[in-house]
Amino acid sequence: MANPIYADFHIHTHFSPCGKPQATAEAMLRRAQEKGLAAVGFADHVTPDPIAGCAFYDRQRPCIMADLRAEIAQVADGLDLEILVGMEADYTIAGRACLNPAVVAQADHVVCAASHFHLPAAPQFSGDGPRARAALMLRLAREALEMPGVSIWAHPFHCSRVRPLLPILETVSEAELATLIALANERGVAIEVNGAAARDEGYRLATARFFGLAREMGARFTLTADAHSPECLDRLDLVLEWAYALGLGERDLLTALELKERHKRKATADAPLQRGFPG
Repeated sequence: MANPIYADFHIHTHFSPCGKPQATAEAMLRRAQEKGLAAVGFADHVTPDPIAGCAFYDRQRPCIMADLRAEIAQVADGLDLEILVGMEADYTIAGRACLNPAVVAQADHVVCAASHFHLPAAPQFSGDGPRARAALMLRLAREALEMPGVSIWAHPFHCSRVRPLLPILETVSEAELATLIALANERGVAIEVNGAAARDEGYRLATARFFGLAREMGARFTLTADAHSPECLDRLDLVLEWAYALGLGERDLLTALELKERHKRKATADAPLQRGFPG
């Protein structure tokens, strides 16, 4: 078994609109094994219902998780990997409608994004200044963390449409960051250290304070390449190096067993989900 610190719970396949055609279950699993992973978690984009004004989600119904499981079953024999099939929910675009109890019950884990401002139908910033952008990002993150069923906070504060990030996060106080981290800890939500985001030096610089504070506050983390094709899994080298630079160690990282146990509790114990995007 590979070192359990080397696990990735945010992997896309060809079932995601952004996934490459070559991102089959077999190709992704074999590349994951070559990279020495102990566990993988697929997290294709899924939403319970179509999202008005956002064609990206037109075909992303929950049935794709069953389709992916069937594809995995045909190729997983002989692979020394713990395999989870979860989903990436999009709070930015769908608000509270991004999840419902039936969808949560089908998944092994839920990765939730609150910073997809590049997609159509995303909420608009109320002003052009850094603080206006920070205020919206903080609100969406808080509301996403409060959602029942969420296991992992995907790529915190990362979006190609929100750059440069440093002046935005400089308007955010340590107390505001601590409030979000405390909420994640209370709700049993791990914080993702994302390899796609880590490629941007500006993102690493802007979020160093956030990740450092999260480590000090006892948050749990996941490391991910956020891969959309087999070669994207090479980002794990970068994200692992960055995680070590942030001071993260094996004790800080969520294992596959812990992730599944957390999700099971969420799927059975969390309050009923509400629908409709909050104002």
